[in-house]
Amino acid sequence: MSEVSYKKPDQVRSVAVLGTGSVGASWIALFLAHGLEVVAFDPSPAASQRVNDFVTNAWPALRELGRTQEQTPPLNRIRFVDTPAEAVRQADVIQENCPEHLDVKLALLAEVDAAASADKIIVSSTGGIPPTAMQKACAHPERLVVLHPFNPTHLIPLVEVVGGEHTAPEVLEWAMDFARLLHKQPILLHAEASGHMTNRLQFALVREAVACLVEGIASAKDIDAAVRYGLGPRWSLMGSLLTLHLAGGPGGMQGILDHTAKAIQEWWTPKSVPVLTPEVIAQLVEAAKEVSRGEPVPEWVAWRDRGLVDVLKLQENLGV
Repeated sequence: MSEVSYKKPDQVRSVAVLGTGSVGASWIALFLAHGLEVVAFDPSPAASQRVNDFVTNAWPALRELGRTQEQTPPLNRIRFVDTPAEAVRQADVIQENCPEHLDVKLALLAEVDAAASADKIIVSSTGGIPPTAMQKACAHPERLVVLHPFNPTHLIPLVEVVGGEHTAPEVLEWAMDFARLLHKQPILLHAEASGHMTNRLQFALVREAVACLVEGIASAKDIDAAVRYGLGPRWSLMGSLLTLHLAGGPGGMQGILDHTAKAIQEWWTPKSVPVLTPEVIAQLVEAAKEVSRGEPVPEWVAWRDRGLVDVLKLQENLGV
């Protein structure tokens, strides 16, 4: 048990957001929707305008989901400062989104850890760096925890909570509670792994999609259709394990494995693992043009977010 007393999640009034790219800006939109102040740092001269534009575009979906009742985004609750140290001194909690390079994160975390009083928790959005590796930069490693979101952060409920070797148990509990206050669905990982866990699940499917494309099994459009119309509808309601359990009928998991374990073993064993050579990358770029019909990414993002609101409202209404 740490001797430091951390501010309770429901007492947090301000967050220092370090790095305001797509992930950081999305966090900012969510923080604002829940009434928090944001003190932001980003070295890009265009960061402030980019964040304002992102939050403005994200606001209708947040209102539709009931995350905020404010008609317009409170952009006046975002303050950009000149250094990370200045940001962390002015906020209750520190939220880090810098590039996924360990040396960059270590340099930033060393500066942040030295500037912030020991009672301020540091949460990192890293998508794959184990927290123990990042804790090496910290004099107070017990207050560092990973809170890994999924794109778009302001809409997708899931966050992975991952502690390092030195993370205090109460910091893990704090992160779970803080996530729930933000209408997130946190899951606690019991071990560190490169890419954490959900990316491991996600990229197993991506790997097989790329393999099917490279092997010429189906077109890019039909590979995506298999997920969208076959797997996606069920997976929006339940995970892979419950899906497999229900596939066994009255016999459940035992029943399906009694009948198809050998076949399943064959199906999930990769026939080949695609290597991202220049040729494969070019093939994937062409596949992207096919599945997007050549339409601009921002238009697809707006379409995606409108659809996500409907799916998320359905999940909330089902309440399972």
